[in-house]
Amino acid sequence: MSDSLQRVRHLRALVEYRGERFAGWQIQPNQRTVQGELEQALSTLCREELRVHGSGRTDSGVHARGQVATFTTVSDLPLQRILRGLNGLTGHDLSVLALDEVEPSFHPRRSALGKVYAYRLLLRRSPSPLASDWSWHLPQNDLDIVCLRRELASLEGTADWSAYRAGDCGASNTVKTLYRAEVRNESNDIVALEFEGSGFLKQMVRILVGTAVDVARGKLEEGAMLRIREQGMRSEAGITAPAHGLCLERVLYEV
Repeated sequence: MSDSLQRVRHLRALVEYRGERFAGWQIQPNQRTVQGELEQALSTLCREELRVHGSGRTDSGVHARGQVATFTTVSDLPLQRILRGLNGLTGHDLSVLALDEVEPSFHPRRSALGKVYAYRLLLRRSPSPLASDWSWHLPQNDLDIVCLRRELASLEGTADWSAYRAGDCGASNTVKTLYRAEVRNESNDIVALEFEGSGFLKQMVRILVGTAVDVARGKLEEGAMLRIREQGMRSEAGITAPAHGLCLERVLYEV
């Protein structure tokens, strides 16, 4: 087929990965990244230089089971062959779960209506060899779950979240809507803190979790998280919870 007759396809991928094996999503010199791994595999498979765009940049150590990425190709390989080829060329810590064709107007970040993150806590005295890579182990049995639920639920709504962002966060708009902040038990000793919002600032979920844990342990008074948000001072909030407990669960789009 001549170049003039080649059809350009816009493809969307649903991606899952283990964050501790990558230096984050975005390509960085001399670092293994999710974006870099996908671009290398796609360029080999489709025999052209391809650029992959993601719904957002997960930090080093942060996992994803619902990252969304797009790329444009003139390759006429069937979707299932591209899918199988990608999973054959990437490592065991990265998987493309689904692949479909979308309109050129679709963009994984600009078209998103929101995201859902979950942060998992391991609440027991002994560590877990199985859960250590994807949960934050809190060995002290002093977390008030009822208080934790109330504190997080009180944060729902639209607000300026400057107090809950990383010092090097470059976002110009710090006003976001937190639609839902819930606590659910996944097992006897695993608790998931789930956040659904219009968008999140750099390390926002991890700082929210670190601060909520301080409240639930009595290190901060109940209601402190609203006060801290109103004051807008990062120094008043808690620690940034470890990256490995955080997972991007879903990116929300119009059906």
